[in-house]
Amino acid sequence: MPVQLEPAAKTIQTDSKKHKAKADEPKYKDPLNSWAISALTYSSEIGATVNEIAPKLTFALWVPSFMYLGADIYDKYKNDKNEYSPSSKRAVKESIRQALTFFILPSAATIIGQKLTSPIGKLISGKISINARDSIYRHTNSAIEQATEENFRTKENFKEFLNKSVENHIQELENDRKQGNILKKAYRYLTGYFALADTDSAKVHAYITTNAEKIFEIKEKLKQGITDKSIPTSVTEKYKNTLKNAKQLFGQDQTNMALKNALQNYQNHLIVKNKILKTLGGVASCLLFTQPIGYLVNKILMPQYITPGINLINEKLNDSNLLKIHLNKLNDINARQSIFSNGSGKSLKILHPSELLHRHKNVQEDQVHTNRQDT
Repeated sequence: MPVQLEPAAKTIQTDSKKHKAKADEPKYKDPLNSWAISALTYSSEIGATVNEIAPKLTFALWVPSFMYLGADIYDKYKNDKNEYSPSSKRAVKESIRQALTFFILPSAATIIGQKLTSPIGKLISGKISINARDSIYRHTNSAIEQATEENFRTKENFKEFLNKSVENHIQELENDRKQGNILKKAYRYLTGYFALADTDSAKVHAYITTNAEKIFEIKEKLKQGITDKSIPTSVTEKYKNTLKNAKQLFGQDQTNMALKNALQNYQNHLIVKNKILKTLGGVASCLLFTQPIGYLVNKILMPQYITPGINLINEKLNDSNLLKIHLNKLNDINARQSIFSNGSGKSLKILHPSELLHRHKNVQEDQVHTNRQDT
């Protein structure tokens, strides 16, 4: 009988038409992938870099990123490119991709950049890192709040008070170093949490003494009403406003309260100045790693690890659901077995597939044994 090749030829023609039609289709363009819209995602990276000097601005800059993230995830969940086809698996994949590309890895790059920038502070006056200075300013801010009138009585009293306070703080840092899990220790190391404890003690106390002398000098000038260019305008305004408002509120002189608020404002001023260099390092690091992060996520992590992992989990969940459905059906059948009867008044039992297979195997073995006896 001759072989007919006509159907195969038709199949080839059909396939070729399909390929041609697919080639003629316009290439899919993600509506949320335009430069103007996707630029919103980078607001979170800017927020991460300026967090050191403007925490409130950081929060505001994260809002557009989260709005874009929500819209993009919903779009990927609802549509498979140009086709409406809701898929929770697609939404999960997009969530992970966005989180890695625009939140987790850029923030990590920023922290690393700030960590690497910190030692540059040793090249400036004081010979201590940016992180160590930040710790001194922040602790001094807290110490001013707790200082008594006796601590402010003389310059020597104030210097001694600050040095002892920072010494106690360093001891607390040493105790904290021994506690916490590996992740917590790694985060503290990268953010410079132990910078003060890791700095030479003589340099730390020399810097504290210089800072204390400047603080006491500002205190005396504010108290005497002396205007000086070395005193930031915000510090002077803080002192005057606090003094005025406190007097109206309490009906008596509140000079000490006003001085404390003004001096704390001065420490905050130093913190911001100190963080600018560190922030620039974070910005540079973030910009430097933007392209490598995109390549790492889209070309390596997603296709090689995350997508296969999500597919595997999805298959396991589907298999588990099918098994549950099958077992529920078996239970329903066994529950209704009393409807059936074998003629002797006994109900027929519907066996589980595994039990049925076991019994069938035993029957086969019995038959083989019987045949051998007959032989």
